Amino acid sequence: MAGLRDYPFQISYGPGDDRLHAFYLPALERSVRYDRSAGFFSSSALAVAAAGIARLIRNGGRMRLLVGAQLAPEDVQAVVAGQELAAVVRRRLLEGLATPEDELMRDRLAALAWMVAEGTLEIRVVLPCDRAGHPLPADEAAEYFHAKEGVFTDAAGDRVAFSGSVNESARGWQHNYEQFAVYFSWDSTRPYLEQVVRRFERLWYGEEPGWVALLLPEAVRQRLVSLRPERPPERDPLERAVAVAEGRGVYVAERAASRAAAVAQYLRDAPYLVGSEGLGLATAAVVPWPHQARVARTLVERFPERFLLADEVGLGKTVEAGLALRQLVLSGRARRALLLVPHSVLRQWQEELSEKFCLDVPRYEDGRLWSARGEAREPRGPNPFASEPLLLVSSQLAKRRDRASQVLEAGPWDLVVVDEAHHARRHGPEGGPARPNRLLALLREVSRRTRGLWLLSATPMQLHPVELWDLLALLGLGGNWGAGPEPFLRFFAELRRGPAELDWSAVLPLVREEVARSGLDPSFCRQAERELGAVGWEQVRAALAGRSSLSPQHLAERQRAWLVAGLRRHTPLARLMFRHTRPLLRRYAERGLLDARVPEREPRPVWIEMTPAERALYERIEEYIAEFYARYEAERRGLGFVMAVYRRRLTSSFHAVRCSLERRLEYLRRARPDLGLTDEDLEQVELEQDVSEELPEALRQAYVEEARYLEDFVWELGLLGEDSKLAALLRCLDELFRRHETVAVFTQYTDTLDALRERLRQVYGGQVACYSGRGGEAWLDGAWRPVTKEAVKNAFRAGQVKILVCTDAASEGLNLQTCGALVNYDLPWNPMRVEQRIGRFDRIGQRYPVVQVLNLFYAGTIEAEVYRRLSDRIDWFRAVVGELQPILSQVAQAIERVALQPRRQRERELEAQVAEIQQRLAKQEQALLELDAELYDAEFQQHLASPVSLADLERVVPSLPGLAERFRPHPEIPGAWLVRWRGGLHAVTFDREVFDAHSETVRLLTYGEPLLAELLDAVEPLAGDGPGAVVRLAREGEPPLRGYYRLAGDRAEWLGSVAALEQALEAEGPGWSLEAAEAARRDFERRCAALLEGWQAYEERSRELHGSQLAARGRRVLVETALVEIALGRRPELFRDEYPFSFGAGAVAGLRRHGFPFTALIRLVGLDGVEAREDDPRWEELSRLSVEQLKARWRRLREEARELVHELAPAPPAPPAPPADEPGAR
Repeated sequence: MAGLRDYPFQISYGPGDDRLHAFYLPALERSVRYDRSAGFFSSSALAVAAAGIARLIRNGGRMRLLVGAQLAPEDVQAVVAGQELAAVVRRRLLEGLATPEDELMRDRLAALAWMVAEGTLEIRVVLPCDRAGHPLPADEAAEYFHAKEGVFTDAAGDRVAFSGSVNESARGWQHNYEQFAVYFSWDSTRPYLEQVVRRFERLWYGEEPGWVALLLPEAVRQRLVSLRPERPPERDPLERAVAVAEGRGVYVAERAASRAAAVAQYLRDAPYLVGSEGLGLATAAVVPWPHQARVARTLVERFPERFLLADEVGLGKTVEAGLALRQLVLSGRARRALLLVPHSVLRQWQEELSEKFCLDVPRYEDGRLWSARGEAREPRGPNPFASEPLLLVSSQLAKRRDRASQVLEAGPWDLVVVDEAHHARRHGPEGGPARPNRLLALLREVSRRTRGLWLLSATPMQLHPVELWDLLALLGLGGNWGAGPEPFLRFFAELRRGPAELDWSAVLPLVREEVARSGLDPSFCRQAERELGAVGWEQVRAALAGRSSLSPQHLAERQRAWLVAGLRRHTPLARLMFRHTRPLLRRYAERGLLDARVPEREPRPVWIEMTPAERALYERIEEYIAEFYARYEAERRGLGFVMAVYRRRLTSSFHAVRCSLERRLEYLRRARPDLGLTDEDLEQVELEQDVSEELPEALRQAYVEEARYLEDFVWELGLLGEDSKLAALLRCLDELFRRHETVAVFTQYTDTLDALRERLRQVYGGQVACYSGRGGEAWLDGAWRPVTKEAVKNAFRAGQVKILVCTDAASEGLNLQTCGALVNYDLPWNPMRVEQRIGRFDRIGQRYPVVQVLNLFYAGTIEAEVYRRLSDRIDWFRAVVGELQPILSQVAQAIERVALQPRRQRERELEAQVAEIQQRLAKQEQALLELDAELYDAEFQQHLASPVSLADLERVVPSLPGLAERFRPHPEIPGAWLVRWRGGLHAVTFDREVFDAHSETVRLLTYGEPLLAELLDAVEPLAGDGPGAVVRLAREGEPPLRGYYRLAGDRAEWLGSVAALEQALEAEGPGWSLEAAEAARRDFERRCAALLEGWQAYEERSRELHGSQLAARGRRVLVETALVEIALGRRPELFRDEYPFSFGAGAVAGLRRHGFPFTALIRLVGLDGVEAREDDPRWEELSRLSVEQLKARWRRLREEARELVHELAPAPPAPPAPPADEPGAR
């Protein structure tokens, strides 16, 4: 008998799966024991629980079944009054076991009856109880029986468990709604299986707190036995006649019971049809722009290859990732996915996934799981990160020391998505042995526990190109590109030189490695051949591919120029990164590839003079911040970050800093447990600086002094009149409304937003609305009241709201491209965050050709001076910066360094910081790597075909038998429907525009929306007796695949759309012959094999990239270790320690004398061509280190070698580490 391990079970099953044939039958025919929990005892519940047990009977297997008793309130009262519980339960169970009229249900019960009579089935009754120990009535107990679970055990002791929800109603038992996860005793899901097992055992033996277990009453047992058939059942009554291709898992359904059943089944199967790769895009709530569709399509087609999505702000990284994720989830190719995003956009991501991509992905926040509709529930199991197949988590939470281990234990995943991935950085920008921050360290571990990985960042290079290498290394640079940052950085540094100065020996081997792996870019080849001619191009091609002995210096000048272009085109950066910029999209528009406007910008600074009272108070607050920053930093580095937070708030408004300092004063007086900081304050600090877990708890004396200092001027802040900046805002609005209907005002802080909206309301009344982390708010009935995002969005779009005041994080998804005027009330210190704001306006499809941007500054402040003094070299915010990005990211550091200096040193520091930035701008030292220089025009293709469109769903679903009477047009919303389902009315639509206008009140009835699955599941299923017009084929496995064929003459014809299926069902013709059915099966197998072969190729490519990168890293570690030993050997005091003295291959091979891990690493990566060379760039640094520094480097390299051995060979024989802590001779 085959075992459970031999079958390709999926990790979850839902309404689109054939659960009986794909799960229950294969599991039970391999099992000798089956433990199952059902719902309330009834004929239908028993029939559902008995699915497939004929196979278990055939094996001589045993079964244990847990059921509940449906007690009425009067039953409970009788028990409380003293009546015996067993008697009450017996009466209710007998009532629930009425003889079914349904013949198929009777057959299922007969199978159970056979096992009861044979003594191979035990049934126990379990009841939840209240605190007094009394059983709960059915209406209260129902939720306890919602989850259904089971455990299969085979002869080898392997187990498979499932846990999920099942509809056990009498009406729906045959095609019941089931959705459950599956766990295995032989892989990483074993902890979940063990939870199911333990829960069952505790209930069975009456050891679960709050439950009571009873033996099945004898009268009920005898009633079941009376249903025993004369002989044991040979097959399940719903088991259809199938033609099975052994070893391939292909099932052929021979007939559709009716046209409606076939159409409904086709719609259920559509995500799994071979060739349905475009379904996710075609049925999503958003229509992508061509470049977004191209990226999403590539992510799907090449999954699980890893990518960096680096489009400029506002050009659709979330859309690209969301559409691809939708397709992978719907098709079953991605069953488990983890999404790590900054806390400030956690809810925004959830809303986007729900509203644009129809995926309800729970977010884990505040210890609970939250649905997109705001429903909270407790996580299942001890590890919340493992409780859901799809999960949204904040990056700040995931990287915490006390949570990172849980995150890693929750793996493996099919896909991990990381937004704002540039926050994963080194401490310090230099290449080499820099220490990663916690987020980067976490992602390095996560990358080993996931198949696919997508990193999203508009600014992947913040301060230094090594940060980009760190991100790309997570994706799989491969080979020597990924061995360490040095070759990568040197390659792009060389490209900055002209062809005459370029060191070809440093760049060509790397490019040839990439060409050998990925081939030459066909579009580049065509373009180069067109320019150079066949002969000239062939010489360049040979140089790129490593087939030429001709030196590049001997090529013609135009050939060398194309060779350099080929170097740029054939790098891992070109392979791994998608990046679209506004200039690139404008080129697309000029070529007719983009039918939409890409607007220009018109930014302007507004300098605001403070009043004397404001200036005096401003300077006093600056003095307070600088003094206490210095004191806390002197106590321990990093403690002064709170003061830096307050200094940022001073940039925003006096009201914001007043609110902060009042909270700070409460904290210092111990009136509040936290530091008086908001999530807005901690957002960037937590992501980048790893400080939130190092907040000070003691510094009592300093706190007392700070409190005294604060008390005076917090009171003075309350006496200030109207803020000069607020008065300037009112003047700006007057100016903007001469050219624009609506204006958006941005601020970093909710405190500032509250002050702004009050003043603006006094002038503009109800034409002001706001949107922040609290959601939407509008002035209604004399107060600020919560309103839906839908209401804010529609009112602003229609012009009913003239001014929208937003905080940074909350404004995404409001369709701000309908607004052409933006006021930055405050400017974050990092200009890239200002770019993110503006990027929400100058998006594709902006209504206005020019977006007007006003930036408000307090004149004479440090922030204003930095921006003003650099404005001669930087045209601030006129265009999105590309190659200036690393320099502009330094602006925030410069402002902070100046702002936190004592007054007497501030001017000198300001001049120094500005001079340093100007010098870098002049020399363009940052241009080791220009991201935007790596951009190339895309060749857009048509969208992939989809078997079903939203129009198809609207045409078909409301007319299906059994559903037509449930649909009626919505009386108030054109294009919407009201659907009567499960006792309620649900507003739905199949129209994207209707859904966009009413996304919080109307549901888009598309794939991913559970209501669509439930409605389709209510239509009668396919039957399997006799020939019919259409043949359905299914390949079970992970993922499942489906196919449909019609008979065209005497041959089988593929049905690639629901319209083609409907046409086939209406046609009259002869039935299927065995030859035609076999031809359909062969064609289906061919299609499946081609698809799976392509997917497997990408899987193997990902593994090869990872393996070659590890091997190259291993060789780099061996060479560097040998160089360290040579440096030690050349120290006179160590001559006798027998360190190597000479360069060459022998110095590397000599590492074998140390044993593990060096011997194992040498065996795994080989030594072909590996030698320690004097011209190695690392030698110069190593030769200058002290003996102790060299020994410390050796120990670090030994540890890295140990880690690499474990990665390259997961279970190597690892002898104990050598006793010495330094590289002694052996």
